Amino acid sequence: MSTPIVEDLPQDADPSTLSPPGWTTRPNLTDPRTVEEMFKDSTGLTATLELAEDEGSRYIFSSDQVFYVWNTASEQGWKIVGETSRDSLYDFVKTGRGLRLEELPDYQNDLEG
Repeated sequence: MSTPIVEDLPQDADPSTLSPPGWTTRPNLTDPRTVEEMFKDSTGLTATLELAEDEGSRYIFSSDQVFYVWNTASEQGWKIVGETSRDSLYDFVKTGRGLRLEELPDYQNDLEG
């Protein structure tokens, strides 16, 4: 009888939530709520942090089965077109295949306007 593959995973690991290489579901240096607020202030959208780039400024969010990419450095965001499941999205990110993106319109939520 062979040893089960899941034996190599930590007990609290859920294979469906393992992040793609170069990305994490648990950013070490950033509080997810802070990034979610920054995303909302920049785009006007309320969403949940899904993935954070390990050594970069890109984040992936979800809201009502829609995924978004947001870059904190440029404060630009894109809607990911055609991906509605986390597993499919993770596969795209993992393989490096291009995602279809639609740029989000500028959202002005500042004190000057």
